[in-house]
Amino acid sequence: MMSEQPSFPSLDLPRAQPFLKWAGGKRAIVPEIVRHLPTEFRDYYEPFCGGGAVFFALDSRIQAAHLSDSNPELMLTYRMLQKDTGAVIAELERHAQHHARAYYLKIREEGHTYQDPVRIAARFIYLNRTCYNGLYRVNSQDRFNVPIGRYTNPTICDADNLLAVAEVLKKARLRVQSFEQIQPTINDLVYCDPPYDATFSGYTGQGFTESDQRALRDACQRWQDAGAHILLSNSDTDLIRKLYQGFRIVPIEAPRRINCRGGKREKVVELLICGA
Repeated sequence: MMSEQPSFPSLDLPRAQPFLKWAGGKRAIVPEIVRHLPTEFRDYYEPFCGGGAVFFALDSRIQAAHLSDSNPELMLTYRMLQKDTGAVIAELERHAQHHARAYYLKIREEGHTYQDPVRIAARFIYLNRTCYNGLYRVNSQDRFNVPIGRYTNPTICDADNLLAVAEVLKKARLRVQSFEQIQPTINDLVYCDPPYDATFSGYTGQGFTESDQRALRDACQRWQDAGAHILLSNSDTDLIRKLYQGFRIVPIEAPRRINCRGGKREKVVELLICGA
């Protein structure tokens, strides 16, 4: 049964849109997520930053944000957009001029040798915008291995949006760290969008295991005990329902996360888990 809670007042039009395509990104269900958030909170924490759809949507409500992820290239990309936007844009424009299958494979294979953070960030965005389904996947050596996508004219460099992203990121502290390392306190808001149980979790070479799911549940309990507001997204599985007994669990409909045929991406039920 779907939730019938009344909606909070609608959000202002965001200044920036997510600049990355992200498997499991929350852009399509942001309005449903917002319905279950407090209207006022102190600092905002998102320890599985990914594409940042909820962060960008909440821009007008956030005064200070703490964005983190265990993926170092992802967080470096956010940091370079925050600090050296023009250089990243210039490098992306160069990629856009040369984009083709052979060029994609060349950048994918040689990129692990890059030392310049601007080049690393632009490569990350370029591959994300042109790879299959925007999927981020690495092998056991932490090397990106997604094939090129079937796009006629992919948007590789949206300079206007990247400049807007940089403005929004001025309020954010960016870190490479585990979810267990964040320290929210009373009236802070924590939104977690971890790799889902029983689904794709190849965002790092180590994956996200059942043990990690249990550790995340324990962290949610700690944050709630510290007085923070929490909201977490995850699969509707027996494990997740069992782990979060005592929390408020809300089933919602969401687009299926990854399918090679766009017409087959029917809706599925997943869970929003709220503080007790």
